[in-house]
Amino acid sequence: MNIENLPVFSKLQENLFTTFKQNGRVKEFIKGSCPLNSEDTLKYFYIILEGRLKVSQINPENAKEQTIHILSSGDMFDIIPLLDNKPHEVLTYALDNCKVFEIEIDTIRNLIYSNPEFNKIFMPYIAKNLRNLENLAIELSLFDTSTRLIKLFLRNLDLKNSGKLKLIHDLPHEEIASLIGTVRHVVNRHIQQLKKDGILQVERKKLTLKNIEGLLEKLQIK
Repeated sequence: MNIENLPVFSKLQENLFTTFKQNGRVKEFIKGSCPLNSEDTLKYFYIILEGRLKVSQINPENAKEQTIHILSSGDMFDIIPLLDNKPHEVLTYALDNCKVFEIEIDTIRNLIYSNPEFNKIFMPYIAKNLRNLENLAIELSLFDTSTRLIKLFLRNLDLKNSGKLKLIHDLPHEEIASLIGTVRHVVNRHIQQLKKDGILQVERKKLTLKNIEGLLEKLQIK
């Protein structure tokens, strides 16, 4: 996939694609690698073309991990150093073989300052990220792990394919746990209960929702 094929960029003018290509390049990351660090994101901005890239923080004292984002096709990274020009100490991990478009960060800054067409895409993307971070903070503070897991499933429900989950369908329980601020055995217990209740299907380490209404009922009961 090329950057011009991404739906989010489909309405950009041709001269912007020329600017991207003149100041950037496609890079590939191998599944299981930790490809980007704070030095990279002070120099370059990244647009995900293919695959999933996890962004997280780890407490070095207890090794507990909190996933902040799972980025996929059309997502951008890293907005924070782009805006404040300061290092952003997060960890990145390629959940799949990934393909990204790397572009000089000053090129993106210039587009923000000078190009309304780019801002029509970029500003809503910032707003979406702020909402996601706000929702994460609220859920970690106010809801129990069972509710957080249910909300995670509902957020990732593929509306075009009944019962299918986006982004998280094949993740190990440890990775799912890091998305909702808990540990693997807690997630495993909740998943087994949902499976027992006929709500969730677990087959070949992949998750599928069998009963969306039942999942919603559990959320309403809480």
